[in-house]
Amino acid sequence: MRHEERIVKKRALLVLVALALCMACIVLLVACGEDEESPTSTETETAEATDMEVVAVMYGHATEGTWDPAAYEGLVALQEDMGFKLSLSEGTSTQDVEKVLRNWASRGVEVIFAHSDIYLEQVLTVAEQFPDTTFIGETQLDPDDPSSGPEIQAYASDKTPENVVFAGDTPYEGNYMAGYVAALMSKANKLGVLQPFEAPPLNRYSNCFYFGAKAAKPDIELKIVFVGDYIAPAETRDAVKSLASEGCDVIFTEMDDNSAILEAAAQGIRIIPMYMDKLDVDPDAVITSVVMDWSGPLGDAIAATANGTLAEYRNESYFNDLSVTKGSIYLGEWGNDVPDDVKQAAEDLRADFESGALTVDLSTERLIQ
Repeated sequence: MRHEERIVKKRALLVLVALALCMACIVLLVACGEDEESPTSTETETAEATDMEVVAVMYGHATEGTWDPAAYEGLVALQEDMGFKLSLSEGTSTQDVEKVLRNWASRGVEVIFAHSDIYLEQVLTVAEQFPDTTFIGETQLDPDDPSSGPEIQAYASDKTPENVVFAGDTPYEGNYMAGYVAALMSKANKLGVLQPFEAPPLNRYSNCFYFGAKAAKPDIELKIVFVGDYIAPAETRDAVKSLASEGCDVIFTEMDDNSAILEAAAQGIRIIPMYMDKLDVDPDAVITSVVMDWSGPLGDAIAATANGTLAEYRNESYFNDLSVTKGSIYLGEWGNDVPDDVKQAAEDLRADFESGALTVDLSTERLIQ
């Protein structure tokens, strides 16, 4: 036998042995698998979610300010629980957002969350072109509610692509509780409000605070300053100084940074910020915070996408709002020297909202001069 023939026969024998070993392994694996329990539905859902990519498109940055970090905080909590891949597009202008949305969708990502209502039109445009991607937009009112007005009703569920749902930017109950607490904490009987712009959605934020303050003390005075931007540290600090000079000893801020808190501390007055818990910035200045927990509505939409039940979810929760009842709007940690009776008053309000005994007027006519 030639050398080459011996090599060929030896190789053939080795192949046969390897095949026999593989067959034995397969039999063992099948036998073991028959003894294991089938995965539960929760395990199946988690496994599906781990293969997903969720993208958050932000006007600002995930680790700067308060507005975008609040949403990012909720998404990170969901990621730890569900295991999806989380990607960010930060600093996205209205001029660039359509291109950004289209780029992500064309890559086949499963969920895109556009964290601002200024992106609404672009979300709908791109969603129409990518029906296999779930798009989560934002509004302040339910588009399917007849009382929301024609501008919001233009985004009703029968007028938008079937892969679009909304998370509600609805801190109203929290702002009301903040107003109530601020009035109780004020010794001067004067409150200040920092609002980025005069616009109907932001007027609604401030009005809810106003109603809460007036419910606590009908004779309390409120003053407002329109800063001119969401992040403007110098202007914000000047506004706090101005309000303090006019006698306001508690301020409510809708600004997207910590500058109002820092200046309130410098002026020796108290403050209640929005969007996320900011007690750690200065517990002597911060009374509490209006916390918006985005993990609820975002988690529901992501899970529905992972489970293939988005159509059912959309029928039930096309507009998934933040609320006291759902545990997604609440007052954060208490600052130093906040009396127990103030804390109890806030808890009583929370219970009234949860039971439905108390509701908030969502008027947009400016009430604070």
